[in-house]
Amino acid sequence: MPFISENRLEEALVKAVKQPATAPDFWRLLLESELLVLGSAEGHEADDRPFTLQPGGRFNLVTAQRDGRAFLPVFSSLPRMQEWVKQDSRYLSMPGRALFELTRGAAVILNPASEYGRELTPEQVGQLLGAPAANRPPRTIIGEADPPAALVAMLTALFSRHREVSAAWMIQATFADRALTPHPVVGIETSGDMQALAEEISRIAADTVPGMVFDVQRVMREQPQGLAEALLQTPPFYQRNNPGQPGRILN
Repeated sequence: MPFISENRLEEALVKAVKQPATAPDFWRLLLESELLVLGSAEGHEADDRPFTLQPGGRFNLVTAQRDGRAFLPVFSSLPRMQEWVKQDSRYLSMPGRALFELTRGAAVILNPASEYGRELTPEQVGQLLGAPAANRPPRTIIGEADPPAALVAMLTALFSRHREVSAAWMIQATFADRALTPHPVVGIETSGDMQALAEEISRIAADTVPGMVFDVQRVMREQPQGLAEALLQTPPFYQRNNPGQPGRILN
């Protein structure tokens, strides 16, 4: 299907590909134009009208992986998003600058399923935005993506030896104040010593998945804290009563 530009941003994108000297116009419009991203804002999941999120608010954004690396899919129009997503999905619309400020530290791919798109590394996003704004409360970006198979296998084998572990979940998160790319956060429901379990996980991970960055936290269903609420919204990849079937995290 031929690419038909839907707006000025897409016109500038096509022109920049064919005439690289016009790229500055594209970058300017990328920051000024409304972009689409899959996900929702905490407390506004059912909203279908414009809203303003308060400082420190949390977004649940859908991430994906390409060549083993996590990235945030971003779209320049609804048709470009529909090329990527084939089913009804929640999405947000916001100016490019606001979106990239929100997700600093994450790799971005504009129109990942389109003939005309653009990949931006975290460093390129930072250069595009300039210095981060001072005194801005950091936000946590929570995404959904397939969990790393090696990490799931390691944790499943470990938890099966610990009868006190009843369930475990996994999400991807970007902590804006750390300027890191998305990495897994593992939530563990256990009646045992969480600190000792975390130390054991760290030791085994150093040999099994060396170099992989991930966080662990305890999950208490009755009193969820930290990222526990987001973790509990995903299917568990491990359950004591059915440990052999990992759940899926991707929509």
